[in-house]
Amino acid sequence: MTDLIPTLDPRDAFYTVIGLALFGLTLQPALGRYKLFNLPLIYVIVGTFFGGVAMAVIDPLDGGLQTLVIEHASELIVIISLAGAGLAIDTVGNWRNWNAAWRLLGITMPLTMVAVYLLGDHWLGLTIPGALLLAACLAPTDPVLARSVQVSPPGEAEEPMEVALTAEAGMNDGLAFPFVYLAIHAATYGVAQATEGEAWLWGWLGFDFAYRIVMGIAVGWAVGWLFSKIVLSPLGDGGQGAWNAVVTVLAVTLLAYGITEAVDGYGFLAAFFAARAGRARSRGKAEDDYTKFVHHGADQLEAILLALLLLWLGTFVGSGALAGLRWQEVAFAFAMILVLRPVAGMIGLWRLDCTDMSRRAVAFFGIRGMGSVFYIAYAQNHAEFADIDAIWRIAAVTIVLSILIHGYAANFLLGDEDDTIGEVHPSHEHEDAVDDGHRGTPRAAE
Repeated sequence: MTDLIPTLDPRDAFYTVIGLALFGLTLQPALGRYKLFNLPLIYVIVGTFFGGVAMAVIDPLDGGLQTLVIEHASELIVIISLAGAGLAIDTVGNWRNWNAAWRLLGITMPLTMVAVYLLGDHWLGLTIPGALLLAACLAPTDPVLARSVQVSPPGEAEEPMEVALTAEAGMNDGLAFPFVYLAIHAATYGVAQATEGEAWLWGWLGFDFAYRIVMGIAVGWAVGWLFSKIVLSPLGDGGQGAWNAVVTVLAVTLLAYGITEAVDGYGFLAAFFAARAGRARSRGKAEDDYTKFVHHGADQLEAILLALLLLWLGTFVGSGALAGLRWQEVAFAFAMILVLRPVAGMIGLWRLDCTDMSRRAVAFFGIRGMGSVFYIAYAQNHAEFADIDAIWRIAAVTIVLSILIHGYAANFLLGDEDDTIGEVHPSHEHEDAVDDGHRGTPRAAE
């Protein structure tokens, strides 16, 4: 009789939970209209309760393979998210149109980094390398979880606030990653040796800052320009029915990222600017509708990966990652979301020609997420940080609070927008384009 009683196999539970998580994405368009609906938060909570039962706990604090898994999983979702962001923005990226984004990058982000570093060093008791890493990983606006306050799919109306946040999230890697490298150098060689003499300064400014940024932009744009030309030609997917839009966005994005990293440029910048090059080629032309196929493919890939990573974040939090959490760290996380970024944002946008509500919204919605996870995992895999446990703990609390506070703030303050975990459904116009494409006559080929 006992042989007839089914046993709970962790593998079966894993497939069941993942299947339910992915199916939940299909319900988002209907449930997203309810202001209390916060899908990322739901996934984190589910991961917290099912961690260790339905999902294996991947703990980056153990180092080795587990940290590598988290590094590359978060790396992949950021790459795809950046490509989607680059494709989505219709507003031409000049100095005037993207003025708010330049201010966020040049003023707000450095001010946030300085504030986080000083609090990490003097209040949280982190080492100098640890405080540098915390500043570098928490200063950037996340391109993944910030999708709920960013621009809509290509071809739809864009608000200046949305353009500012999307462009900022697309480009802030160029400012964050040099400081990740600075933290790695300080942890590896010691602060005194890492900053001894002028050679380190010029090496850091000349290589980690100037060279890597320039190569990221240049190589990314070149790859995007070349391959978008092929894709939109009679030989490419744009002229052959648009059946492979998901494969196309993944292929071009990985090519831009891989080639750029091979020449020591910043691959995240390359992913964003490759998409911008493709958007520049198609904007306002007959091929414009094909961009919607590719953007939708990027969003679906991003949604799948984000569902998995949010479940992981829940398992990580629920498996003891917050052990040793201090009230100062919780207070810092609240201050990061409610004080540091908003104040730095208001300073950066001071005297900008926009409404007060737009200025306050852009200053406030500096969402933290998977980009921070990647920076910490990357740094941990390249150097020994004495306080890496505290850095993970503080970042995890900050990300969860960001999901909670920013998620509900977007629902209640920004109208009836969907709570997005990546755009998981096309607009009606996009659906028409997809129907045409599946009949073999995409608008891009008309």
